[in-house]
Amino acid sequence: METSDEPVPQDEYPGSAVLGATLATLFFPLISLIVALVLMGQQRSERKRAQLKTWALASAGWIAFQFVIALIVFAAVASSAY
Repeated sequence: METSDEPVPQDEYPGSAVLGATLATLFFPLISLIVALVLMGQQRSERKRAQLKTWALASAGWIAFQFVIALIVFAAVASSAY
């Protein structure tokens, strides 16, 4: 694994913030979605807004995926009960 000594541009979030956002999305998707939307409304940098939009979309997608899986499990359990 190579490390680069290049600094992160000021108009992007550092890798540690992206990692934190990724973990938050996986374990706390609703809170992550709310935080991304609030931060996006306050952000002036277009690149950071794009990163926050991606974070919000990933959180919403993860919530939707979990909802679909829950519906499938519920349907399977309900149909096997009879």
